[in-house]
Amino acid sequence: MVPINFGVSDQVNLRCEVFPQNRQWRGGALDTVRALWRFNKTVRSWDPDIIVLNCDLPEMFGAMLPSFRTLVVIEHSSIPWIQRVRLGKIVRRMLRLRGATWVSVSSHISIWPNLNKAQAILQNPLQSIGHSTIPKEQQRISRLIFIGRFSLEKRPEIALKIGATTRIALEFIGDGELRHLMEAQASRDGIRSQFRGQVQTPWQGIQAGDLLIVPSETEGDGLVVLEGLQHEIPMLVSDIPAFRRFGFPEANYCLEISDFVSRIQEYGNNLESLKVPLEIAKGILQERELSSVGDSWEGFINQLAESPFN
Repeated sequence: MVPINFGVSDQVNLRCEVFPQNRQWRGGALDTVRALWRFNKTVRSWDPDIIVLNCDLPEMFGAMLPSFRTLVVIEHSSIPWIQRVRLGKIVRRMLRLRGATWVSVSSHISIWPNLNKAQAILQNPLQSIGHSTIPKEQQRISRLIFIGRFSLEKRPEIALKIGATTRIALEFIGDGELRHLMEAQASRDGIRSQFRGQVQTPWQGIQAGDLLIVPSETEGDGLVVLEGLQHEIPMLVSDIPAFRRFGFPEANYCLEISDFVSRIQEYGNNLESLKVPLEIAKGILQERELSSVGDSWEGFINQLAESPFN
């Protein structure tokens, strides 16, 4: 594992060698050049046959490798390179010229920018949680919960507007570039809200009466929704292809802010009806078991290693 940017540990305990490159996030060009030099040094010393690239910066480093390697690019989002579109197109052209293999974490995501079909679908796994610890059978909505990055595509401001309209307390869990603007707006408008920041165990504080709000404009794999299914929390999600593929009941989908508000008013005293039925949730979650996803990855790597082009 070669993490390029410096960051604190999360709840996943890695059982492999880790070679951190310690680049400071938004650290500037010189810091990036240093990290690239360390990355190339790591590749020379480790000498891998296959390198798996996740997200923008690793893609750029992989495209600039001086030696030939089998490269696998994982498409996690339907809007990659959104902040550096021109650079992203250059990097991906370089990767195509190097014969990279393109895979996706979901069947609804095409490979940007040409919208090609992924050569394989390798879904994200979910860690087993055993039984949900969230109390059951709470009928009345007492809080609205937003979990995720404070970024444009996640639309946290929609959750704030929903809270302002319904006058139900909001709990925000996560961090990002929009957080300070959100906090300022909540304070200015007198919206009952709490911002907990990024936490390792975001589901630990979920209580009976909580309703998960996921107003994203676009999504990759939708891990917050999947983890919400694990914890059997009632939810309302935006009506987008990334969530439509799950096949939830119509009551769980909202196209506009007014839909979120009307659904909250309709089910305000019947929160249990906004839980995704167990038979639907079970079918989705079985595909995300560690053993199932691990088997998919093992088969993919073996097939790649046996390819006559490697």
